[in-house]
Amino acid sequence: MYGEFEHTVDAKGRMNFPAKLRDEFGEHFYISKSFNERCLTVYTEKSWNDLRESLKGKPSKIALPVERFIFGSACEAEPDKQGRIAIAPALRSYAGITSEVVVVGINDRAEIWDKASWEKYNSVTTPDDISAFAEELGI
Repeated sequence: MYGEFEHTVDAKGRMNFPAKLRDEFGEHFYISKSFNERCLTVYTEKSWNDLRESLKGKPSKIALPVERFIFGSACEAEPDKQGRIAIAPALRSYAGITSEVVVVGINDRAEIWDKASWEKYNSVTTPDDISAFAEELGI
């Protein structure tokens, strides 16, 4: 699941979810707050269940705050016939989403960014930063 797609959010909080990603995500997926950046993460049903399973049995002192953050404000998404999904107001507020968004496909998930935030992120994250991260990852 790769690519970068620009869309708009209407007054009811609906946006077209990219057709290419809809084909890969299926009829049902989940949207939650991202914990690395002020954006939203979109999970396939499988990646969502994998995340839930990975937190089971972990010490509640650590896992519970993470679970509250990720699952507490998450919403389920099912594209309508026009391919639109609704994003909950709390999630839009968290990510600072106004009317223009960028959807970025990343492996088994995607991110939804307010367009201005995405542009700002890209203006401060340099190729040298990415190179250093890639080196640290051994790629």
